Amino acid sequence: MALRDSLSARPGRAVAALCTAQAVAWTLAPALTHAAPPLDVVEMLVWGREGVVATFKHPNLPGLLLEAVRRLSLGASWPFYALAQGCVVATFAAVYLVGRDLLGPARALAGTALLTGIFYYSWPTPEMNHNVMQMPLWAWTCLALWRAAERGRRSWWVLLGLFAGLSLWAKYSSGLLLAAAAIWIVWDARARARLAGTGPWAALAVFVIAVAPQAWFLIRTDFLPFEYAAARAGEAGGVGPFLLAQLADHAVFVAMALGAGLFGAGAVILRAEEARALRFLLAMGLLPIALTVLAAGASGAGLRDMWAMPMFNLSGLLLLALAPGRFDGRRLARIVAMAAGLLALIPAVYAASVAFRPALSDKPSRVVWPQEEIASRLLRAYVRETGAAPRIVAGPVWEAGLVALAAPGTPSVSIDGEARKSPWVSARDIAETGALALWPTRAGPSPALAALTAGQALRREIFRWSDAPSARPIRITWTVIPPAARGTRRSGSADR
Repeated sequence: MALRDSLSARPGRAVAALCTAQAVAWTLAPALTHAAPPLDVVEMLVWGREGVVATFKHPNLPGLLLEAVRRLSLGASWPFYALAQGCVVATFAAVYLVGRDLLGPARALAGTALLTGIFYYSWPTPEMNHNVMQMPLWAWTCLALWRAAERGRRSWWVLLGLFAGLSLWAKYSSGLLLAAAAIWIVWDARARARLAGTGPWAALAVFVIAVAPQAWFLIRTDFLPFEYAAARAGEAGGVGPFLLAQLADHAVFVAMALGAGLFGAGAVILRAEEARALRFLLAMGLLPIALTVLAAGASGAGLRDMWAMPMFNLSGLLLLALAPGRFDGRRLARIVAMAAGLLALIPAVYAASVAFRPALSDKPSRVVWPQEEIASRLLRAYVRETGAAPRIVAGPVWEAGLVALAAPGTPSVSIDGEARKSPWVSARDIAETGALALWPTRAGPSPALAALTAGQALRREIFRWSDAPSARPIRITWTVIPPAARGTRRSGSADR
């Protein structure tokens, strides 16, 4: 009874406690167990240090933020995980505020707490990337859209333009959310009436200013990231497996709703006074994934499960808007208690899966790679041969990134030795300064890297990631690319 009364009286405090638990648990779980950052964090940091607005894959807002955190972190890695959890916490805050406006504070709290049962808000979150970055920007875009249409204040229209523009700095697929927003504005009479005012024009002006650097990058590179997206889609599964994966990712969410007693006789009630709120939740909660599926079905393109990561911010609120009939204080308390249990259990299981990796597999996951040993050994060998630390590290973004991020002087990474992937390093740069080149021995070098290292003596290093006899060691091949002789210049595929 005390918990029920406290939650009903102070739902905002409960959301704050939920956010604190999320941030602490999911920052500590990777910080205490990882020997190396996740792949996407390494890649973001490689991009971030170059200060570019976008890359051949994506816009670079996550990389720029991670680089800012790196400069402030004094060598610690836990702030990288804290930044990712900051994105999740910001998402929860916006979802609660949207829900409070649409459904009241109690259901807003329940709809936010239910998100802890969706896979995307737990296990993948230590890996700060574009999908994680999209989540808060989508949620705050939804909040600004509703309040701009509902209250008509120019400040909310300005914020709508800002969040919408920043969402495209996170990932270009945010255009799906913006399409859903446009459809809702046309659908909703009150939002449509606001188009006669100055607020929407202010939003459009801010949006154009925000996205202008991204638009210029796309034009200048002949829309190179779209080629990457098409290639990834070509390797992915179809619509059926994609939708099944989303259902699986909601399994605990559904179990929480069942355990709370939200389903059953009298659960579904469509309240006339909430019809407009329901239309908003349907539009913003379902249209982005519906447009994704329709586009993929029409084009025959594949879909990757994780692309849907920012699309389910409103799942809890939508459930409670469609089925409010059995919701009460007792069931709210159950939902919050289950969310608290998940925030204790799942991070602990995650940490255990990393700590006990040798007992689970003979192959290392990336986060158990001994980054410090790999980087120090290769960097010492490079210094012995050249007398200086490398200014360029060339190789696959994972292996080269691990070394470059631990090296003094923030060397640049030439990803696979290709200028298309890393335009901040040219063949002339490598010819003038030389480079440390490396790659996984078993996979071998990329064609561009093989051309750059042709004729150089290759060395091989073996690194143990576990003392378990069954653990397969990590094998890395490396070499020194010396500066070209004065008056000459190396040529190769990195120029093209």
